[in-house]
Amino acid sequence: MLTQALHSRSPYTRSRMAFGNATTDSHTDSHTDSHTDSRPRLAATITPLLSGVEPLDVRESLAWASVAGFRAVQLSATDPATRPRELKGSARRDFCATLARNELQCSGIDFFIPPSHWSDPQHMERAHDALINAILFAAELGLAPVLAPMPDDVAVDVLASIAEHAARAGVSILRAAAKDLTNSTFAPPFAACIDCATVLGEGARPEDLVARSGASLGGIRLVDLHRSGLRGPLMEPRESRLDALALKVALEISGFRGIPVIDARQWALPREGLEKSLARWSALGR
Repeated sequence: MLTQALHSRSPYTRSRMAFGNATTDSHTDSHTDSHTDSRPRLAATITPLLSGVEPLDVRESLAWASVAGFRAVQLSATDPATRPRELKGSARRDFCATLARNELQCSGIDFFIPPSHWSDPQHMERAHDALINAILFAAELGLAPVLAPMPDDVAVDVLASIAEHAARAGVSILRAAAKDLTNSTFAPPFAACIDCATVLGEGARPEDLVARSGASLGGIRLVDLHRSGLRGPLMEPRESRLDALALKVALEISGFRGIPVIDARQWALPREGLEKSLARWSALGR
């Protein structure tokens, strides 16, 4: 079982200490080379692992993802355990070193806040500053993209500032895409991110949107919309609506260079669902 394997690994996986309270090696680019890595090119969202039934801490979540066979993990800038402003100095170096020891990449950082914060003067500056912190952290994590859904009416000067910081750091800002990929919303450093469940809910097909996206596609969230109306694991018998094979083929044809993220948010059993989705996606072939 993965849980047993997790606790049989090196002592750091069993430590409950916060990042920055332990002596760590300096961060090095020691991730497994992508040309020799036999693991599927997939990432797991770790935030769902930090809560719910039998929650893990961040170190345990990273170790679990590595043991499970994921190549990368998706972080959250709004979760207290991985919030950029909470990870400074030695804590940030410790986090990067822990990723490296687990042979994991960071596929990206989620920056999910209420849409109203981008238009409310009381929240806008704080939202802007928090996003800039996430961008700077993403730059340290191998230029990982930041997923920051924003409404279309964000102030021009705020968007310009975000774009300037992102371009300077070399980090892409991903914005949610549904059916329209043709407007300036996705001009660099902004790019499109397709959430499969959202697209299915709008009556469209994710594989078609991928095929139309071209160079504007910066991220893909692998999550099914079950016939029950709930978001859930991929290819669930009698529930699945996502044509996973067609989507995988579309991603390969499009030349997508990012890491697809299996998004376990809102799943009842995230660890079990992540394992199943990883196995089912991998069984579709390379």
